[in-house]
Amino acid sequence: MTDATGGSPWGDDDRPVVLVHGAWVGEWSWLPVMPALRRSGRTIHAVSLTGHGARRHLAGPHIGLADHVADVVNLIEVLDLSRVTLVGHSYGGKVITQVAAQVADRLSAVVYVDGHAPIAEDPGQPAGRAATAQENGGMLPFGMYELDPAIFGGQAGVRWCLDRIVDQPWATFSVPWQAPLPDHVTKTFIYALDNNPSRFDVYGRTAAAADDWGYHELDGPHFLMHSHPAEVADIILNA
Repeated sequence: MTDATGGSPWGDDDRPVVLVHGAWVGEWSWLPVMPALRRSGRTIHAVSLTGHGARRHLAGPHIGLADHVADVVNLIEVLDLSRVTLVGHSYGGKVITQVAAQVADRLSAVVYVDGHAPIAEDPGQPAGRAATAQENGGMLPFGMYELDPAIFGGQAGVRWCLDRIVDQPWATFSVPWQAPLPDHVTKTFIYALDNNPSRFDVYGRTAAAADDWGYHELDGPHFLMHSHPAEVADIILNA
């Protein structure tokens, strides 16, 4: 339902933020930044990609990148969101890139949190991952990142996260994803300095040298939402 101007009859969100999580995790990975984001008064939407988080019961090797893109596009269109700040972490960068190509007119900013960005060539998947996924029925188990108890709330926090991590469909990794971002959209990249060696280094270096990108470095690991929640939230809100 829309009013005569095309917006929701219940009023439009003022610069809503849509958060897209990375591979293996879920919408819960954004929990540390949510209090600071909500204090801004802006509406915050953390998407559960199909097969993850609150929708992990739908997991399976049949799920592809297009399904995750549809999850985000549908949320934005069904809720009639506009002037959206769209945020993607890690694999979520691939998702938001494709989303931006489909709903460009609804976006005002994109933020890549140590994620894949369409600003440099994709470095590809580490050797052996395809074989591992094939041996696991088309699903890739988690195992690339260590969860530091000092960042994740001690051993209990690590166990809490591991209980919620699910295998990632290989099909989400094995298709093209890059697309040009809309010219009018503000572009920001946040780079994790402690994730060394980093698969996202090429994106960070390119964004740092680009005149049309905002670039930020944080002295933390890949899961910056947990190590630097206040800083990540501030960058998102000011993107």
